[in-house]
Amino acid sequence: MQLFNKKLFVIPKPKSHPAIRLFCFPFAGGGINTYTSWLDRLYDNVELVLVQPPGRGSRLQEAPHASMDSLVYELMQYAEFITDVPYLLFGHSLGSRVAYELCYQLKANNMRLPECLIASGSKAPHILTDRRCIHDLPREAFVNELKQLNGTPQEVLDNDDLMDLLLPLLRSDFKIADSYKATAVRMPFPIVVFHGEEDFEIKPEHLMGWQDLSDFDSPIINFPGEHFFINDSKDAVISQVLLVLNELLSPMRGYSKA
Repeated sequence: MQLFNKKLFVIPKPKSHPAIRLFCFPFAGGGINTYTSWLDRLYDNVELVLVQPPGRGSRLQEAPHASMDSLVYELMQYAEFITDVPYLLFGHSLGSRVAYELCYQLKANNMRLPECLIASGSKAPHILTDRRCIHDLPREAFVNELKQLNGTPQEVLDNDDLMDLLLPLLRSDFKIADSYKATAVRMPFPIVVFHGEEDFEIKPEHLMGWQDLSDFDSPIINFPGEHFFINDSKDAVISQVLLVLNELLSPMRGYSKA
């Protein structure tokens, strides 16, 4: 097995012989703390891998990626590790699109693909919307946009020194979100879509677009909450992830072809 970067792939509880790995990708400006509490809910044969791109956590001093190509290029350096055993990808918001682009690159290189992708809180990556770009707004306007998204704690937004530290990462992540448009390719694995019922910025057609990217049915599962329902409805989200894992770990998977 290829060695992996322990800062890029944080494994809180390594398994000697996992039946499946669950890779979790952060939202724009987010880190691994979103998923660390999942560990105690997972099955013993599931290895949790938290993806930590530069600019956050233990990689805070590293320059963040400013393009999807750069970010996925770093991930692809460890493609043998990612594909070593059966795996499931989970991404929220921008993380969903990063996960899809990783699949696209793995497929192009004829490498093992995931058993499933859970795309949470995101439009389909090949669909353009009229949402305006925010990454290059002046500081005050950019911070106001962050406030509207309700994903950054108020105490962080009110701390100028902390915001000075985080703004390069936030601007870089949102630049990726603003500029990335995927090449639509149908994948030979299911894509399960998670959505916040009050996340009105993501339209039904944006969600249904994920069906264009899979040979299987792409169910849309709704949760109470806005865009960051992943935090507000954490228990329900984890329960649904466990249901997906149940299907993947059982001899007969319960997904049907589209």
